Amino acid sequence: MIILFTFITYSYSRCAFSVECQGNNCDPLEVDTEPFVARVSQCPHMDGTMVCCNKNQDDQMQRNFQAIDASFGNAGGGCDICAYNLKKFWCEYTCSPNQSQFLTTNGYTNMKDPLNPKNILKVQLVEIKVKPQVACDMWSSCKRTQFASQVTAMKTPGGFFNFQGEQAVGQAKQFISVKFVDNDEETINFDFVPDCKYEYPPGPDGKIVTPDGFVISEKCSCNNCDLMCHDEEILYKETGVFEGFNGYLVLWVWAGAILIAALITGFRYYKQKANHEILIDPI
Repeated sequence: MIILFTFITYSYSRCAFSVECQGNNCDPLEVDTEPFVARVSQCPHMDGTMVCCNKNQDDQMQRNFQAIDASFGNAGGGCDICAYNLKKFWCEYTCSPNQSQFLTTNGYTNMKDPLNPKNILKVQLVEIKVKPQVACDMWSSCKRTQFASQVTAMKTPGGFFNFQGEQAVGQAKQFISVKFVDNDEETINFDFVPDCKYEYPPGPDGKIVTPDGFVISEKCSCNNCDLMCHDEEILYKETGVFEGFNGYLVLWVWAGAILIAALITGFRYYKQKANHEILIDPI
């Protein structure tokens, strides 16, 4: 019975896209295939299971996850919980055996390479369906990170996801449009941590590893997670009139200015006196 149920489940699960590489040049391909067992080093919770991603995609995720750590993780002034959530999202997007349920491909178009505008790329058009609550929760874990707070396009949950979808043009030759649908059966579904305050206990070796195998370098802070701030902490303080005022520095500057003015005045006085004496005829 279990074998029959598994067969029925995967018979309705299909893969929607794949990636083929020739050297360093990789292109996304539209596919309609069944999931397969594969090693996925970047998604430890999916490693050795039925997936829709091949080694080329695993290699792409390695590069992209390094960029996520540098942009949204603690290493880049962000929060590792945010980076963790984003990795889980892109693992599901790339490797989920149920990929065709929440993702559709819509052909190709030519677009400028964001990294090199003179270069024209053949880009795959992709639409992904996301639940609004999932988008809000993930955005909440990332909105105070340095990168997200500095980019105007990521000030809202929708903008946060669409910004990343647009960045995929240069990273994966895909233009990803996000459609928000409040339906569990046709949207991307995965476990994540909406609470950026959440702390995973360190293991025996001192490293912090999530139950599904992702490494957390350190817990988030008040600077990048609202929930880490205590009530007594001042998040914003208006600048006072004498904020940054250094009395000693100002005193020395004024003393120097007065001294220079005195020297200039004295020089002019003695110069004028000397000229006057030269003009007086001797008796």
